[in-house]
Amino acid sequence: MRIAKVDALENKYGWAITGVSESNVSMTYRRDIELVFDASSFKPNGSDATPLQPLSSRIDLWYVAGNRELDPIPLTTEKDFFLQNIREYCRCLPQASTTVKELLDSVSASWTNALEVVNNIRSLNRIFPTEVSKTSDSSILVRSTLLLLPLATKVDLQFNVLANSTQTGLDVKLKPHCAVIYGERFNEPKMAEFLESRTTGKGENSQSWADIVTELEEKLLARGRK
Repeated sequence: MRIAKVDALENKYGWAITGVSESNVSMTYRRDIELVFDASSFKPNGSDATPLQPLSSRIDLWYVAGNRELDPIPLTTEKDFFLQNIREYCRCLPQASTTVKELLDSVSASWTNALEVVNNIRSLNRIFPTEVSKTSDSSILVRSTLLLLPLATKVDLQFNVLANSTQTGLDVKLKPHCAVIYGERFNEPKMAEFLESRTTGKGENSQSWADIVTELEEKLLARGRK
């Protein structure tokens, strides 16, 4: 009965406790990442009481999906990038004025935002050759190639992914850039503007990057045939 209750909580919130030692707690989120923290350093829920531990303690965040028995998923460049930024975000939190719930909410929201980008990169790579490289501690470059064979044209598509810290977690901003490598001289700023306008949606209002690039491909092919 107790195991069923724990499983129900994990299904509802995504979090599961994997270890407790005195006030040190380790928890996994969606069985993808593991968060390790000292609960005594954080503000107690629903009170003005001070933490039992007045000083901030170390917080760790690890990727564990690659080691799980069921459906292991390897760590990629983009996942590692987001993991590092979420870890740094957690370590900068003022623990004495932050509750454990706020910590968990910020990590889960950040990882959800990260997975949206990760899934978009994966779906894009299935159709268009795509590479990911880290350009700074707070940015990665997603580069994809659009080949318009009927027009003998090659277009380089770049998505600059920027990670920004907010009060509720890590936010992600995209800045597309397009360049015609050879062939038809399409309007590059207009192409980038199209990509930017379509990639701003969140949740149910979002389109996959693969669908957006496919739509761009169709528009360019139709324009080139005129």
